[in-house]
Amino acid sequence: MTETKRPSGVTFSAVMMFIVAGFELVSAIMELTQSSWLGELGDGGLSNFLGNYSIWAGLIDLILALVFFYAGYSILKGGVFGYFWTLVFAVLASIRWFINIPWAPILSLLVIGINILIIHGLSSNVDYFD
Repeated sequence: MTETKRPSGVTFSAVMMFIVAGFELVSAIMELTQSSWLGELGDGGLSNFLGNYSIWAGLIDLILALVFFYAGYSILKGGVFGYFWTLVFAVLASIRWFINIPWAPILSLLVIGINILIIHGLSSNVDYFD
């Protein structure tokens, strides 16, 4: 049995997944402890519908961080799970950070850019996951 060498784009995407997972984890901790830049949303219109927005955003970011960590690990192992869920959650995380551009423009654009690079790295090496 011969092992296929992992393409550099796949390795890059996996490492970037770990970095985005770290951003998501820090964001989740900040939101769950309500010490974040989203604090001013707590008494807005969303609080009437969802309760405390910071708690919901923190839980979503925590779930995204856990999935990103596992998907990055799965990509390094050549798993199809990691490939599929990385593409799905990279798009979802980009949308999620797009919403936060007014509160954290530099961080949001940085994470969105990293997610685009992740999607490109995996999409250009789809043959590796067959």
